[in-house]
Amino acid sequence: MFQQARRKLSAICCLTMAGIVLIILLCCLHISEKNMYGQEKALFFLQANAISSDLQDSENISIEWYLRSIGNAQNALSLEIDGIPSTLTSVALPQEQQELLQRLKDAPGQIIHIPSAGTDSVKLEKDFGEYKERNGRFLVMHTRFFVQEHEISATYLYSLGRFQQDVRRQRICFFAIWLISILALYLFSYAFTSHVLKPLIQNDEKQKHFIAFASHELRSPLAVFKTGLSLLKNSPAADASGRIFSLLDKEMSRMERLIQDLLCLVKMEQADLHFQFQPVCLTDLLQSVYEKYAPLAAEKQICLRCCIPTLPPLQAKEDTACACDPQRMEQAVTILLDNALSYTPAGQEIALHLFGQRGKWCIQVMDTGIGIPDGEKKKIFDRFYRADPSRSQKEHFGLGLSIAKEICAAHGGKISVSDTAGGGSTFTICLPKGTD
Repeated sequence: MFQQARRKLSAICCLTMAGIVLIILLCCLHISEKNMYGQEKALFFLQANAISSDLQDSENISIEWYLRSIGNAQNALSLEIDGIPSTLTSVALPQEQQELLQRLKDAPGQIIHIPSAGTDSVKLEKDFGEYKERNGRFLVMHTRFFVQEHEISATYLYSLGRFQQDVRRQRICFFAIWLISILALYLFSYAFTSHVLKPLIQNDEKQKHFIAFASHELRSPLAVFKTGLSLLKNSPAADASGRIFSLLDKEMSRMERLIQDLLCLVKMEQADLHFQFQPVCLTDLLQSVYEKYAPLAAEKQICLRCCIPTLPPLQAKEDTACACDPQRMEQAVTILLDNALSYTPAGQEIALHLFGQRGKWCIQVMDTGIGIPDGEKKKIFDRFYRADPSRSQKEHFGLGLSIAKEICAAHGGKISVSDTAGGGSTFTICLPKGTD
């Protein structure tokens, strides 16, 4: 599914950018061709005006001048005296060029007139234009003046063949650049869409794992229910029934706790879980949690210490106040304490700390248990993630730390884990100070 979406997005992105690049290249090509044509016109005007000026001085007219004035073999110059072609034109001009001039003379309506910046005198008439036919494209100058009562007219054709070759060559280069850019754009689009879709793919994988783990955890108690009911049906003895009912009640509690955790995570994701923020004295909150868990720690022969600032009641409420949801924050701390009690052996200790640091309140739960390997520290906050089987217990589903992380994020804080000096793990919750 994602592979197909990646290809489609890459194609759409590539085609869109290729279209933009094509528009830019066409604009650049148009500007370049316009400048090239302007340069050709400037050169034509320069040569045409030079020819016109030389014609007025009959002493400069010679076969050498004629060939020099034409310049390119594709150009043509026709001279007429009183409407009769000059001998110089008949001798120096090839038959092909003479036929071209004749076609031009027979089709004057096909000449597109071009305005000139020069000024024409009364004795000299000049007209500029552009002539197109199948064999090529030309710029045309037609001039007429009188010398000793003789009318001298000249027609100069300037070939744009070299200009058209440069244009074609440039268009091929631009088209090749565009084709190469399409390949580069597709590779970029594929890499870009892969980067964009990466979080979606990861979320999809997490969702699949989430469903698989949830199904597994729910299947276990259901199997116990099925087995227990089958035993009750086949052997309804009083002593066996008590043990079976006790087992079913325990599994029911596990299932209820799992469903509550799942609903809590889903509500947090959908922003459906409402937080009631209010000024809370963190000293009182941690003291309350400590009093609830002290008997359980003593029962497991674990020393539970509460290291919080010793301040007068009124001052403690002011100095350790924090804007948070007391129930949710207590839930996050109890999750950490519950994990610490589960993974700390008898005879060890757990410490609950509260201190301020750089505009934040920090709540720490430190244990001297078996600790967490470095490779697992980033994974323990993932849903349904549990460490190696030796640390996994049936009472834990691997959702607690995920819930604690979401609660901290909703309060604008964060949770982290580090090693306790001497062995064990230290979980730290950082919350912004203040009651705003």
